[in-house]
Amino acid sequence: MSLRVAAAAWKLRLARSDGDYFGHLYDTVSAAHDLDAEVLVLPELTVLELLSLAPDLEERDVPAFLVQFADSFEEWLLRISASSGLTLVGGSHFRRVKGGIANACAVATPDGRLIVNNKNKLTAYERDVWRLAPGRGLSRLQDERLGVLICYDCEFPEAGRRLVDAGVQTICVPAFTEDVRAFQRVRWAAHSRAVENQVYVVHASLVGELGREPVPSTFGTSAILTPSHEPFPLNAVLDETRVNEEGLAVADVDFEMLTASREDGEVRNWDDRVDDNWTVA
Repeated sequence: MSLRVAAAAWKLRLARSDGDYFGHLYDTVSAAHDLDAEVLVLPELTVLELLSLAPDLEERDVPAFLVQFADSFEEWLLRISASSGLTLVGGSHFRRVKGGIANACAVATPDGRLIVNNKNKLTAYERDVWRLAPGRGLSRLQDERLGVLICYDCEFPEAGRRLVDAGVQTICVPAFTEDVRAFQRVRWAAHSRAVENQVYVVHASLVGELGREPVPSTFGTSAILTPSHEPFPLNAVLDETRVNEEGLAVADVDFEMLTASREDGEVRNWDDRVDDNWTVA
């Protein structure tokens, strides 16, 4: 059994209205639909495109300004998921929660369900400048083979392990990274989660820039990653976009290949994961 997955590299555009932003979203979904994708993963905080509507906004006020679009964004995801038949992993957006505003990933399914995960581990900027509220816990999606870790969350092995313990076979990682080092941290962590859990990881990057904080620059590609052994590609990448360019990485993720790799691979990280070996004397 397989699932056709698309990872979007989303390049920020000048938005003259919220309609421009939703048009950009529609173009991305349409491109994925034309490639027969069943799941589309968007990057973290595509809503930053809407900051062109408030060029003089102070950095600290960004979440409070962009949270006004949360309901419209979630309603759009549900409507377009139903009409396109795609499961839409909405990257992330700002959403009001108890205790403040969270960086949240909303996932819409064609049958009308909305599943929301809040980012658990906040970067120093999110914590100190934006003063976001941290999330607690993880959720599987309606298709229980899919789970989400938002950017920095992916850098914690225990997060991926909890999802895979719950049956997840493809981890979706919406990301926004400003430079090469930040991108490498997320990409290398994503590869590590794929290796140690023998799962697929779908990494979707925000690209482009606003020329000022909070997006003075970005760096990234979007890719669909695999474990690093037979029968997967030598570079453990099924497809990848060009650096810093808008596009889609698209591939069929074959779950029978994952099962075979766990049962017959030259290394069997998932089966060999028992904790009781790691005692420090």
